[in-house]
Amino acid sequence: MGPGGRLSFSGCVRAREIAMSSGYLFSVTPDTPPVESIDSGADVSLVVRGAFADVEDIRSVPTPFTPACDGHPLAPVSGPIKVNGAAPGDAVLIDILKMDVHEDGMTAILRDFGVLRQEFGDPKLLHCPVRDGKAWFADRIPVPLNPNLGTVSTMPPEGYKPSYAGPYGGDFDQKDAGVGSRIHLPVMVPGAMVFFADPHAAISDGIITGTGVECTATVTARITLVKDHQVEHPIIEYGDSIQFVGTGPSVEAATEAAAEHAVAYVAANTDLDREEAYMLLSIVGELRIGTSPRPIMAARLIVPRETLMNTGWSGPVTAAG
Repeated sequence: MGPGGRLSFSGCVRAREIAMSSGYLFSVTPDTPPVESIDSGADVSLVVRGAFADVEDIRSVPTPFTPACDGHPLAPVSGPIKVNGAAPGDAVLIDILKMDVHEDGMTAILRDFGVLRQEFGDPKLLHCPVRDGKAWFADRIPVPLNPNLGTVSTMPPEGYKPSYAGPYGGDFDQKDAGVGSRIHLPVMVPGAMVFFADPHAAISDGIITGTGVECTATVTARITLVKDHQVEHPIIEYGDSIQFVGTGPSVEAATEAAAEHAVAYVAANTDLDREEAYMLLSIVGELRIGTSPRPIMAARLIVPRETLMNTGWSGPVTAAG
């Protein structure tokens, strides 16, 4: 148990503490002043507030991804963080080292949102306090914790559109983007301008209502710059897997993008040609949908690291790579 009753995941990490910012996803652009500038390899610690931290009444939240929702105080952002020396054509590796989950967990049905929005169209919020190593749904049903960040992102040149995902990461809501993961993202503007948002104490793939256990968390991450390394789409290293993320305007488009991303990567970095890569990934790859229904969907293809090593792969890029 951490300070103030917070649950701590992972070990003791010393990191530079970064002041909390006051922006939201809808307001972040390449012109947003960085809250901190760091050198490659620095560990940073920052409070990432929950998606509903500034929402007084869930019934006041308009339907997400509609013009009425533009400018609404959903999903406070922590960052952006400038990485010294980062330039377009580089990549950053973001290691999520630690998450101290605060006790303010909650989940909700949002207005006219989610997979079953025609049946469950009216807003409702339930408190899910975090204690004793679990999130307690409606304060009575224990749910195992799996802290993650719904949004891990570099800055796209055109600015960030609220709750959208893309090659830069964004609000991709991939369950495995949590403690112990390493996320590869492209640098698209000078300084990379890394930001975080939308922490969860627990979440599923697919999130059928559109929300997990939304909460505030103190996040410790290491941000490493890899010069002259092109990353076309996010890659997540987690456990014994390499995960290839794809995005698109539909489930089909997102899954196609994830598959294309994986095939291209494997064909370029192993002894396999594209046909062989496609066939092997059909046998060993696990396809997951991360996001709930929204204008831009995100999916990932999860591939065993051991299988890739057996194809002649030398491993993912590192700072020294």
